[in-house]
Amino acid sequence: MCNLEFPDIEVLFETYRDQGFVPIGIATGGLGGGETEETLHAFVEQTGITFDIAWDSSTYYDYDWPPAVSPYPRQALVGRDGVLRYVAAEHQAGALESAIEAALAEGG
Repeated sequence: MCNLEFPDIEVLFETYRDQGFVPIGIATGGLGGGETEETLHAFVEQTGITFDIAWDSSTYYDYDWPPAVSPYPRQALVGRDGVLRYVAAEHQAGALESAIEAALAEGG
């Protein structure tokens, strides 16, 4: 995840958490690999992010989608039914929120 998208994701979490929306950020060590788990923990504490963030500096590039090194975070929305509802190669808060609303309306 990118620090530019964290505030938007936090707002979406606060807005839709009671309806079952659960974001999980995945920190990968940064594009150049210079970030650490300590950096992540300090960032979370500094920003007050309340949704879960996992650390995975080893498998992210094994499953790179779309296949290319990109400075942009990837986003995926999986419905309650396990169906992939949204995929994006860069953060677009409005499109993500629309996908969340659609999935919740469909019960997915």
